[in-house]
Amino acid sequence: MRHLNLKPDSQVLDWGCGRGALLTRIAQQLGPTGKVTGLDLWLSRDQSHNKMAVTQKNVDDLGLTDRVNLVTGDMIKLDFPDASFDVVTSSFAIHNIKNEQTWINAVKEAIRVLKPGGYIMIIDTGRNINEYGQVFQDTGLQIAQLTGLGFNGWWAPH
Repeated sequence: MRHLNLKPDSQVLDWGCGRGALLTRIAQQLGPTGKVTGLDLWLSRDQSHNKMAVTQKNVDDLGLTDRVNLVTGDMIKLDFPDASFDVVTSSFAIHNIKNEQTWINAVKEAIRVLKPGGYIMIIDTGRNINEYGQVFQDTGLQIAQLTGLGFNGWWAPH
């Protein structure tokens, strides 16, 4: 995975973090004052063996405990103030929201907690990039770059 060009003190939300694959990669890029908040409902139907304790062990084993905060929460209703995060990421999580209006509301929640000038990185299946772009535009988010990676984009070499 390429670096996200994070500032050392970035505040990041990994939205639907699961066992922490992306969460820990981001935490490794931060300085001592940067934080990644990993949010998940910890449902095994979304990801097998999805438990906060499993993710915490992964974080601890990598020595990232001081840079990571795990919380139980719903992607649809984020319990964070407006403009809390410099970056919001999500990797193969939002497709678990099947209802279209609920999905739109969840994306709007991610935008709500994003600081001005921040950015969102979503890697997922099930929706095309134009659907995301429409929600971003409808909420007034200025789109600097909207990039589709194609069907196998996640696995493409860099």
